[in-house]
Amino acid sequence: MSRADDPPLALVERLALAKSPPGESVHARAPWPREIVAGAVASVATLAVVLTLGLLSFAPLGAAVSSLGVTAAFVSATLGGGVYALFGRSAMPVGGPSSATALIVAALAVQLARDPAVSLSSARDLAAILSLLSATVILMGVMQAGFGALGFGRLAKFVPQPVLAGFMNGVAVLIVLSQLPSLLGIPAHDLGSGSWLDKAQPFALGLGLATAVLTGLAATRWPRLPAPLIGLTAGLTGYTLLKASFPGLSLGEAIGPLPDALPSADLALRLMAPETAALGLRHAADILATALILALISSLESVLGALGIDQAMNTRHDAGHELIALGVGNVVAGFFGGLPLVLLRSRALATLRAGGRGRRAAFAGAVGFGVLYLLCGPALALLPKPVLAGIMVTIAFGLIDRWTHQLVGQLRAGERSAEAKQSLLVVAIVCGVTIWQGFVIGVAVGVLASLLVFIRSMNRSLVRARFNAAARPSRRLYPPDQEQFLAEARRLIELRELEGALFFGSADRLAVEADALDPGCRYLIVDFKRVSTIDESGAVLLQQLSGRLRRRGISLLMSGVTEKNAHGVRLRAFGCFRERPRDDWFPDADYATEAAEQALLSEAGTDWGDVRVPLEACTLFRALTPPQVTFVREHMEPIRLDPGAQLFRQNDPADRLYVLTRGSISIVANAGGEVRQRFVSFSPGVMLGETAMLDGGGRSANATADKEAEIYALTIDSLDAIVRTQPEIGARLHRNIATHLSDRLRRSTALQSTDGS
Repeated sequence: MSRADDPPLALVERLALAKSPPGESVHARAPWPREIVAGAVASVATLAVVLTLGLLSFAPLGAAVSSLGVTAAFVSATLGGGVYALFGRSAMPVGGPSSATALIVAALAVQLARDPAVSLSSARDLAAILSLLSATVILMGVMQAGFGALGFGRLAKFVPQPVLAGFMNGVAVLIVLSQLPSLLGIPAHDLGSGSWLDKAQPFALGLGLATAVLTGLAATRWPRLPAPLIGLTAGLTGYTLLKASFPGLSLGEAIGPLPDALPSADLALRLMAPETAALGLRHAADILATALILALISSLESVLGALGIDQAMNTRHDAGHELIALGVGNVVAGFFGGLPLVLLRSRALATLRAGGRGRRAAFAGAVGFGVLYLLCGPALALLPKPVLAGIMVTIAFGLIDRWTHQLVGQLRAGERSAEAKQSLLVVAIVCGVTIWQGFVIGVAVGVLASLLVFIRSMNRSLVRARFNAAARPSRRLYPPDQEQFLAEARRLIELRELEGALFFGSADRLAVEADALDPGCRYLIVDFKRVSTIDESGAVLLQQLSGRLRRRGISLLMSGVTEKNAHGVRLRAFGCFRERPRDDWFPDADYATEAAEQALLSEAGTDWGDVRVPLEACTLFRALTPPQVTFVREHMEPIRLDPGAQLFRQNDPADRLYVLTRGSISIVANAGGEVRQRFVSFSPGVMLGETAMLDGGGRSANATADKEAEIYALTIDSLDAIVRTQPEIGARLHRNIATHLSDRLRRSTALQSTDGS
């Protein structure tokens, strides 16, 4: 998960799957010789990483055993990587050990070594620990293959980001701590007594830190080159020169002798040994939990690494199949004593840069690791541990989570949001517990903390906004007398905007809101536009709440809920609100508010449903005498529309204004779908279309009759004729139009200030 072994999470999570068919690459396939060479080059480029991860895995078991970790790392890269190369279908199925999984294995080794019945000086007990570590890798492989077979290829990506960030930060700190003895040049057999500072070798420390600095500079200055290999070469050169010039200098231990051959598959026999079986039974819970953590982390690293490879090669991969192939590779590696296997993006990119493509290059790279081990084992045994520790420190710094760094930067910049603070708190808790108590407990505590933060945030943020219809009236324009009545009556309509999930952890918050309503409230509109989901508890509470409010004389109206949308379907699937048709469900809060307004008008004795307003009572005819009304009426064209008929369409010429005397006209967006975006609705007594007529532009939306409508049209030519023949009437008409526009503008401004639309 670093530049050295895997991609940074913050970067890879932004990579999208390409659209080419699975396994198809935009790169031409290279011939066999070039594939073999490319795989070998990639193996050499990542050699330092494999060496350091091997030492890291078995370091808690002492110097005599830590060199066996190198063998285990090569087994993982050779046998496990070879199996994955044969069965994987990603564009570059290359596998090997990673920093996080190696450190988790080391943590389990510490747990087993602390058993009171175990002595690290006993070859039999050490063999039992190594056998159980191998069994853990096998269990991990079985779980990982199960993830893929059950279609959980992306399950690991659901680990909360703060938990993942805290885990990776904890891994980085633990890697640095684990490398301190090697950096200080302290022999493994001398760690248990006395102060480390008294035993530290300054020249070994200087060599390790110089290697770390050079590796980091190489990664920064030349990102396309293998930085660990450059650091290893530079550190080894410095070590050789110092030893030759100053033979008496203490520069720390070397890796030590390695076995002459890769291990044999005798794990089953070793597990049957009495001391191994007894130790396994005593730590069965630790082994199972570690295997699960390894399977999750390996799957996460591999899925994200495959996304990075897809981005580089313009391919797609089957996540489920890749996890099955990796699981099989881990089972094989475990039988031969190998470390956990993951898909390595860094080695894949190194192979690509060397000219290799696909499974042939991946398999050649796996074979290359085996050849390096068998032919160069004596030379590898002489490599100094401080140099490898310096490389590992660089890898640790690359593992530090970038998302955490971004959050810290936001806080320093003054963006101290509650969400950022909560995320950093979870990151700190997971990081601290991981360092203190280990990976299993760290991840478990992190998931629990994330769950508690999630429930708390859902409960706190369920009610997003509170207001009444006086602050946000509907988009229907009423005639003056009705508008005057509604100016006060709208205070009886309360609206509550919800956000998040309405589930068992937050449903009670809505009931508390309802209980706190003013006794004079007549309608409660609950807006579900921003609700992500409703569970059974939320559905039952809504139905109970509707009945309780009805007994108080309050009607519950739900916006964002329809017969066909997800909320309506779920409510009925849970056995609630089964009656049809429903007069309390609305596509949005605007229509729900209008329904409440019109209900209040009906209760007040105003028959808004089929009211006919005389022409002389409409806004265009204010302050005109009866003869003047008659004169203007002679210049207007009567129009009748059936329900659903269009008065005009978007982009039609705007050569006239309209006066509505009966029915309803809505201006709606020119879009399909069940819910139409309504800009405004006109009631009898008001005019419409005057703005576009005056500015000479086309119609900006559609005008549709909600019900049977009677309209009078006044064309621009007729208006000009009135101005020429009757200037006084023309001036009054223009003034009425201006007054009407002013009222519209004032109302529009009020709406925008309350809802931000």
